[in-house]
Amino acid sequence: MRSYITRRLLLFIPVLIGISLAVFLLMHLIPGDAVDSLLGVEATDELREQLTKQFGLDLPWYEQYFNWISGVLKGDFGYSIRTGKAILPEILSRFKVTFELSILSSIISWIIAIPLGILAAVKRNTWADGLARVVALFWVSIPNFALVTLLLLFLSLQFNYYPALQYTAFFDNPVQNLKTLIFPALVLGAIMAGSVMRMTRSSMLEVLRQDFIRTIRAKGAKEKVVIFKHALKNSFSPIITIIGMQIGYLLGGTVITEQIFSLPGLGLFILTGINQRDYPVVQGSILFFALVFVIINLIVDILYACIDPRISYK
Repeated sequence: MRSYITRRLLLFIPVLIGISLAVFLLMHLIPGDAVDSLLGVEATDELREQLTKQFGLDLPWYEQYFNWISGVLKGDFGYSIRTGKAILPEILSRFKVTFELSILSSIISWIIAIPLGILAAVKRNTWADGLARVVALFWVSIPNFALVTLLLLFLSLQFNYYPALQYTAFFDNPVQNLKTLIFPALVLGAIMAGSVMRMTRSSMLEVLRQDFIRTIRAKGAKEKVVIFKHALKNSFSPIITIIGMQIGYLLGGTVITEQIFSLPGLGLFILTGINQRDYPVVQGSILFFALVFVIINLIVDILYACIDPRISYK
């Protein structure tokens, strides 16, 4: 196991370098630049040249990339062109909001999806199975931005609810924090639940057809023991896979939700950086997301061996 983790950690290096290079090049291909966005109508040739040299934008792209990535390897993500603030503290403070929203959404999706998936598998080809599959298909099909907008419209018209103008941290006021996050988390969790429910049903059906399940039933085991102790445990590996992937995607896919509900998360931070051509902000934030995503995938792989002893990493 230790050698496997070491190999995976070493594999992170070329992956993150490739992602950083791709993001750096794509960001510099966007029309316009940070200096134009910063100066606006007050831009003069002299002032523009001065700021271009100050931010190092006059250097060739490969020198800019090398200077930036060298700083990242030392823990220095640079400074925002727009605000002049250090980027890493901004990323970490905003990531707390995105991470909290993602975890709360994931817990909601598990509470909805796993019981429904088990029910659909056990009651295969019945009305309960059909209803669960229709609900899952609905959640998978509807875009999250449409559902978020419709939910906010419904809440504002029917219950006079509007997003809080200011985010409250959990440890400052847990009740207010939950009030702020519960509705966006419900939307994201419901959408995520569709895929998890379908995977749970499919994996459970595959395990329930296997010979060892028939043997356990023939020995007189109770149906609850068969379902929860044997079938669910042996079907959990693919469920963990999709859960891990969705948490990773969720961390980077909450931009619109954060914007609509006025949440100061990392997704909104990146969107603002793109609009303002703030290269260091976008590059550093996406690289941070990529690092989190590969770490989540590593954790998922390790969980495989913990859940299924037949899997060994050598």
